[in-house]
Amino acid sequence: MLHESWVTYASTPVKSDQSQPASFHHMFPNGAHQYMGILQLLLHFSWTWIGVMYTEVLYGESFVRDVLPMFSKRNICFDFIENFPSIKFSTAIADMISEGRDSFLVATRSSANVVVVYGRSHTMAVMRTLLHFLAFDNVPVKTKVWVMTAEMEFTSLAFQTGWSIQYIHGAISLSIPSKKSIRFQEFLQMRNPTADNEDGFIKDFWENAFVCSLFKTVEEEDGDQICTGREKLENLPKTVFEMSMTGHSNSVYDAVYAVAYALHAMHLQRFKQSLHLFLRGVSFNNSVGEKVAFNQNGELIAGFDIINWVTFPNQSFLRVKVGKIDPGAAPHKVLTIHKEAIIWPSRFNQLQYRLQNKKNSKKVSQN
Repeated sequence: MLHESWVTYASTPVKSDQSQPASFHHMFPNGAHQYMGILQLLLHFSWTWIGVMYTEVLYGESFVRDVLPMFSKRNICFDFIENFPSIKFSTAIADMISEGRDSFLVATRSSANVVVVYGRSHTMAVMRTLLHFLAFDNVPVKTKVWVMTAEMEFTSLAFQTGWSIQYIHGAISLSIPSKKSIRFQEFLQMRNPTADNEDGFIKDFWENAFVCSLFKTVEEEDGDQICTGREKLENLPKTVFEMSMTGHSNSVYDAVYAVAYALHAMHLQRFKQSLHLFLRGVSFNNSVGEKVAFNQNGELIAGFDIINWVTFPNQSFLRVKVGKIDPGAAPHKVLTIHKEAIIWPSRFNQLQYRLQNKKNSKKVSQN
């Protein structure tokens, strides 16, 4: 019988959990590299007065307990440290808003212009909800530069379609490196709920994304239009569904291939136990030529990209790579950042412009 092996795409706690079995493998680089990268980013821009928001799910409290003291040692000061409410189903959305309102009021009213957000894949949906309802209640929301961890992805709930995403304009996040895969887009273009009869997930997703009903007659429909099955995923707004491969989808994709490579190696050696030993030794190039391998702790051997989020009036957005974190580089080369490529929130562009004008005026007066 095969021993159990687990392949995840989440980060691990900063301090190694000795109770975690060796059969765990993470399609995520060493979490300490990410936190050191964020620290280097803060120091590079002289952001020493910041706010912090975190989710208590999984490792949020570990982040506050083990990581923030390292920031303090480098003279990073915190105006506030607030936690997110947990995500709720639509029937309990009022409770989530009530729970998180005070935390976000603290954040938006803070004098800190930069807020580090430790979150998970669903955290952005929570942020969108809270910021949307604050704006709906005419609460002034001061623009911030959000610095987000790589675990965060752009996610939406069904009722958020059409909501403004202006708040993430100019945000900075870390991301697991991923490249555009034409084959992945072709795969998505072939998905269809009528052809994939055994796939229950795609049926639910299809109805929510296209706001339609499958397999209902006109007499049975409750105001929803009938899904034809000919709807195209590429026609959905990017806030609902992204056709490109993100850091998370890239991790899941590579995880499947890692298990396949390990099983293939076991089959060749006619060995029927300890799958995790074969996983630990897996090393291959994925479909876009990136090397996939694990270190001795079962973590993906990789660094992080630094991403700038740019939004547009039509509610579309771009993730623009503006730098990287390379843990294997020399200490002075761990962080690479292209400042001139970053699009900041408009309030900060204006502030930088005024500061630059003051500097130029001083130079003129001195001459």
